[in-house]
Amino acid sequence: MKKFCAIACTLGFSAFWVFGGLAVISLVQGHPVSALVLVLCGLGLAVGIVMRRRVVQMTQDVPVGRRVAKQETAAA
Repeated sequence: MKKFCAIACTLGFSAFWVFGGLAVISLVQGHPVSALVLVLCGLGLAVGIVMRRRVVQMTQDVPVGRRVAKQETAAA
């Protein structure tokens, strides 16, 4: 489940940046912004944030850093 959430997070934020970039470029060049581009941008942002929160929630119990290395060497 962690891998699925991580992949969905990456895809969501990628969609946000791609469609957000398209919206900004069309605004800068004076073209009208398609509603579909804005919807996909917002949807990508929402999916990215929700999945990022789930990944963080799932991995909070995973120890990291120097403390882990000290615990592993002390146990050995």
